[in-house]
Amino acid sequence: MGATPVHQGLDSEMFDRTDYQYSETFVREAIQNSLDARLDLAKPVLVSFSFRSESSEPRRVFLNQVMEHRRKAGLAVPDEWSKGIVRWLAVEDFNTKGLGGSLTSRTGDFWNYWLNFGLSNKGGSDRGGRGIGRVTFLIASRVQSVVGYTRRSGDGLTAVCGMAVLKAQEDGDDLKSTHAYFAASESGNIYTLHRSADFHDGIRDAFAFTGYGEEHKSGLALAILYPHAELTADSILAAAIENFAPAIINGSVSLRVDGRVLDAASIDRIAVEVAENLNDDAIKSSVSRYLRLVREGLDKTSAHTIRLPSALKGDLDAVRGKPETKTLLKKIASDEDVCLNIVFPLKKNGTSTDVSVQAVLGPTTQGCRPLDRLFRRGMSLPDVRAKNPGELDMVMLVGDGLLSTYLNLCEGKAHLDLLESKEVSQKIEDNGFDGVRVKRLIKQLPSELRLLLTPDSAAPDAHVFDSYFSKPSDQPGKKKKPTKPNDPPDPPPPPKPVMFKIETLSDGLRIKANPEHTDWPLNVTVTLAYADGTRSPSWSPFDFEFSDLNVTATGCDLSTEKNRLRAMNCSQDAEIVLTGFDRNRELDASIRPWKNA
Repeated sequence: MGATPVHQGLDSEMFDRTDYQYSETFVREAIQNSLDARLDLAKPVLVSFSFRSESSEPRRVFLNQVMEHRRKAGLAVPDEWSKGIVRWLAVEDFNTKGLGGSLTSRTGDFWNYWLNFGLSNKGGSDRGGRGIGRVTFLIASRVQSVVGYTRRSGDGLTAVCGMAVLKAQEDGDDLKSTHAYFAASESGNIYTLHRSADFHDGIRDAFAFTGYGEEHKSGLALAILYPHAELTADSILAAAIENFAPAIINGSVSLRVDGRVLDAASIDRIAVEVAENLNDDAIKSSVSRYLRLVREGLDKTSAHTIRLPSALKGDLDAVRGKPETKTLLKKIASDEDVCLNIVFPLKKNGTSTDVSVQAVLGPTTQGCRPLDRLFRRGMSLPDVRAKNPGELDMVMLVGDGLLSTYLNLCEGKAHLDLLESKEVSQKIEDNGFDGVRVKRLIKQLPSELRLLLTPDSAAPDAHVFDSYFSKPSDQPGKKKKPTKPNDPPDPPPPPKPVMFKIETLSDGLRIKANPEHTDWPLNVTVTLAYADGTRSPSWSPFDFEFSDLNVTATGCDLSTEKNRLRAMNCSQDAEIVLTGFDRNRELDASIRPWKNA
């Protein structure tokens, strides 16, 4: 085979999509890998992200060759390199095992990581296991290059390797591979690594991998060379909150991003600070509520248990109309959240075991999109959601155990959804599980649990078109007119009052709290731009800056940034007046109210 990568499933487009860009999948992969390598289960994994920009010395000696290979391949070399500047993102994890495996075996953990895309030795109970997610680290680099340093917990050894994606190119009678490796020489189907302690210390110091001292003796560090500009500290924090909130809240993982610590104690504050960087509009519009639902799901003390004896959605029919269900409906009608413990059997090797899913549902905040998230072992599967979520928020949690192992077999390569294919069915069968029934149930629960907790008057009416189309009668002939007309249906509940009202002024606008709304204090974010005919008009500092406008506010704590205004702790008497805009241009205002947890 030779020292060349195996291209088994190197599908980079799965990790850089319009709905899930690399800046999010990169963070998912980094935290997922670190959690799967957790060493001491009594302590959290710490993942550190640090953006650095320094002189090319002493890094030039390590990077000269890869830049020269890029030039020969006709690939761009960053302008910063020619100016003597190296930019990189250092990603380090602590309280992890490091990158283990034999340094002389092609199929061991170490060379699987660097050479064998699509192969993995992870167990089914882990969060990953497809062996291709690390391509996100290459995607995040403008030069598609990473340098790695690991200190291993098992044998205490350190090892250095790296990878760059180039173009296949002829060199005399040889054809150079698309991948170049940071190593001393080829050795059969692997590489001989640089082994000297001085070399390892040089890499560690050059790329600021300084965390592996007495407190943290093992882990893996990566330098993402020349990261894309879209990858920022705030985008990393936002992606972590959106995709790993349960793991952060329960203390499994914490982050350090350019000195800011994200953990169970700081997640609420940081979530508000980086809300505009969240990918999911529903979470962005009510991030504090999202975190509160996650906490309610982790706290199982008040959960109502529902048993599904056949692990089918039809089992829920027996629950409808029961007194317990009516009590849950009353709680929903009273704007309370409901926590459910859904228990059902999962069969493996002929033995059925009860497994469970925690689900929290509650009315969606007015003006916000409904929350809809499934987490497996603290990591989000964002594509498992209802097509029509109605007006109920929902968060589902699957913990460690048999169900988590089963669902991992059903996940796609990017771990965003639960799939059903011949490959998935074969993996399920090979691992002794009994078919895709439970997978289908999990996919249906976001819709079915909402239907269970939606009053009949609000549920879809299957007979809504009966009066428009004739239907043959079982009893032909004239029918007697009813002596008593049918009782009129119950009127729908009145709409909830808007939280804030906007009044247009000749050169601006006035935002006032609506006194009909009763649940105060609230927060509000207002984004302003001049209309340009699109749904999301762009803004430029040449259009306006808040420092040039007349801004007055009462009953709230006001702050501004670029074209965004944020008012915190608004009372029922809050009022914000902004004037001084161009009278000849139409002003577009997007207002987003939200509430602290």
